[in-house]
Amino acid sequence: MGTLSPWVVLALAVALAGLSAPCVAYGQPNFIVILADDVGWGDLGANWAETKETPHLDELAAEGMRFVDFHSAASTCSPSRASLLTGRLGARNGVTHNFAVTSIGGLPLNETTLAEVLREAGYSTGAIGKWHLGHHGRHHPSFRDYMGVAYPPSYTLPPCPPCPRHSAAVRVTRKDCYTEVALPLFENVTIVQQPVNLSSLAARYVEAAARFIQQASESGRPFFLYLALAHMHVPLWVPSPLSPTLGIYGAALSEMDALVGQIKQVADSHGKGNTLLWFTGDNGPWAQKCELAGRLGPFVGAWQRQQGGSSAKQTTWEGGHRVPALAYWPGRIPAKTTSHALLSTLDIFPTLVALAGAALPPNRRFDGLDVSPVLFGWSDVGHKV
Repeated sequence: MGTLSPWVVLALAVALAGLSAPCVAYGQPNFIVILADDVGWGDLGANWAETKETPHLDELAAEGMRFVDFHSAASTCSPSRASLLTGRLGARNGVTHNFAVTSIGGLPLNETTLAEVLREAGYSTGAIGKWHLGHHGRHHPSFRDYMGVAYPPSYTLPPCPPCPRHSAAVRVTRKDCYTEVALPLFENVTIVQQPVNLSSLAARYVEAAARFIQQASESGRPFFLYLALAHMHVPLWVPSPLSPTLGIYGAALSEMDALVGQIKQVADSHGKGNTLLWFTGDNGPWAQKCELAGRLGPFVGAWQRQQGGSSAKQTTWEGGHRVPALAYWPGRIPAKTTSHALLSTLDIFPTLVALAGAALPPNRRFDGLDVSPVLFGWSDVGHKV
C-alpha cells in the first residue's frame, strides 16, 4: 500500500478539524431559544396532522430538524425553566416546585446560567418573556436587556374560564384562578405596564426581540436571546373578531405561530446566516383546562380520558414532559430531517456552550449532553435508558 502524499494528509486534517470544531470554522454562532408555555406535542402540524394553525412552525420543521422524542426536564413551569437555564435537574439546582407571587425565593444565586457562560464567551445576551424563577431582590431578572413578566398571565386576569366538564361546585370555587394580582410588565427593573395587556403582549415581545437582534448584529458580537412566551398558558387572549373555525385555543395558537414566524424572519435578515433557532416547550398542556388546553397528540390513554385523569402537565405521564422541539440553522442543520434521538431541554445548555467554543463551569455536575452531532445529522443517539 502506498504512502499518502503530504497534501492529502493536510486536506484530511483540515476536513476533520472542520467536523470537530464547527464554531471555529464558522465563527461563534448566534442563538435564539424560544420556549412556549404549556404547549402540547400535538399542537404542531408537523407532529399531528389534525393541527392546522401552525404554518410557520411547520415551515421551521421543513427547513430544519424535528425532534420527536424530546422531553422537558420537569412537567411544571419553574423547575423546567431552571433546568433549561442551568443544564441541571431540580435535585441539583434546588428548584423543584413552582414559585408563587408570594414566594421570596428563586433560582439559587450560586447557580450559573447559560446566559452568564455565554456572556463570558463574548456574547450579547437578552431575555424576553416569562421568567418564573423569582422576583424579589436579586432573584429578579434585572440583568441587562430583560423585558417581560415574572409570572404566568393566569396570576392576573379574573376570572379564569371554567372547564365545561367540571361540576358547578368546582366552577364556583374557580380552582387555579388568581383574582387579586395585577401582573406587571417589566423592562429591566422598571414597570412599564400594570396590569399587562395580553392583547398587545405578543407584538411587544416581537418588537423587543427584533430590536435586540438588530442591535446585537450591528455591534458585531454574537448574541444569545432567550424568548419565553406567554402562549399557550391560560388565560388566552381572544382576538376580535374570533374565527368560528379556530376557536379560542386555535386562535391563540395561530398568534403564537405568527410570532415565531416573525422572529425567524428577523433572524434570517440580521443573523448573518449563522443563527441557530431552537423552539420547544416547558412542559405538556394543562389538561384540566379542557378545550383551553393543548393537544397531546397520541400520548393519551384510557385512564387519562376518564374524568379526573390527566396525562399532561403536573404528571410524569408521557404527555406531561414529551414536548415539541425544532431546530433551524440554515446551511448547518440539514433540512427536512427528523431525529428520533432521546433528548431533553437539559441538552440545550451544554450544546450551546460547546458550539460557542466555551467551557462548562467547573466543579459541578451537568445532566445534559452536547448533542451537536445530532443537530448536524452526524448521529441519532441521545440519552441512553
